[in-house]
Amino acid sequence: MSDFAELAASIGLSELQLSLGLIGFALLIVLMIYNAMRIRKAEDEEMIDLPASEDPFMPAETNQQSRTEPTLGQSAETSVVTADTLLSSEKIDSLIDCVIAMRFPEAISGDEILSELAAWPKNSQHLWMCEGLIAAGTGMDDVWQTPVASGHYLELQVAIQLANRTGPIGIVDLSDFASRAQALANALDAEIDLPPINDILEEAKALDSFAAESDIQLGINVQAKNEQWNLNEIKNAVSKAGFQLSRDGREYHRIISGVCTYKLVAEQSNFLRDDLSKPAISSLTLLLDLPKVPQSMAPFKTMLNDAHLLAESLNGHLVDDAGRPLVDEAVVAIQAQLDQIYQAMFSHGITAGSSSASRLFS
Repeated sequence: MSDFAELAASIGLSELQLSLGLIGFALLIVLMIYNAMRIRKAEDEEMIDLPASEDPFMPAETNQQSRTEPTLGQSAETSVVTADTLLSSEKIDSLIDCVIAMRFPEAISGDEILSELAAWPKNSQHLWMCEGLIAAGTGMDDVWQTPVASGHYLELQVAIQLANRTGPIGIVDLSDFASRAQALANALDAEIDLPPINDILEEAKALDSFAAESDIQLGINVQAKNEQWNLNEIKNAVSKAGFQLSRDGREYHRIISGVCTYKLVAEQSNFLRDDLSKPAISSLTLLLDLPKVPQSMAPFKTMLNDAHLLAESLNGHLVDDAGRPLVDEAVVAIQAQLDQIYQAMFSHGITAGSSSASRLFS
């Protein structure tokens, strides 16, 4: 009898049972090492933000790298956390977030909550947030707010975004978040409502599917009729039309009522680095990120008007992606399709240009 068989017999197991037990133990060790490495990486790595696809009137690419999301968190060296160190503008939205509720037997201080959140990752592919219910006093409504050190809270909600332009949240990230939420509830002696993980994953997939159908990048092209333009000619024309150059010099932004309604690019040019006098540009493209601009601003109509003005100023004409003239019938068809998308977003409860839309399509 082999040594392995003797060992199995000595502990009352067959060779197969002992082999399976050893394999299971090895897999458990590997899983523990993987989870430790993944959590360490999530805490340390910097996320990179890449722009969405610039294909005119096509769904934005979903394979872009994720951006660094604003998240809750407290520096290990800081004993007092102010609202400025937390999310200041985003609010939890059950339509796009997985929400985990906690209730305390008695009011708990914001300082205690924030000290427990200090170890949570500050950079995450999917944005997470926290809100506390503070008693406003007799005769007043209770208020949900981002926890501050000086506040006292009766309940707590932690939430993680279910999807963005990188795709739906996966089981690893969601399970990690749920584990952190459970540990937080244990530390704060809170009663927790933890939704089933599988149900949340299905909800994330459905949200991502809806987002993919609504994620439209609409482009209008202005093409030179005869000679190519130089960047200085384009700069003068777009500045006169009210566009503002981006900090990196790669594009111009059309800002209306404080909102970047659409942008303009001149092929692969950089207005801060390239030779402005060299005739090298044969077309301009105006790009509208549809889900991020309110329908009430009529961004397509405004962008089309600007495109006509630029075409007239630069001796160009409007064309589609195939280089064909952009005729009135095509414009009418595009507007009808945009209206359908706006309506679908409204029916889903996520209106274009809203905070939730901006987060979902980030």
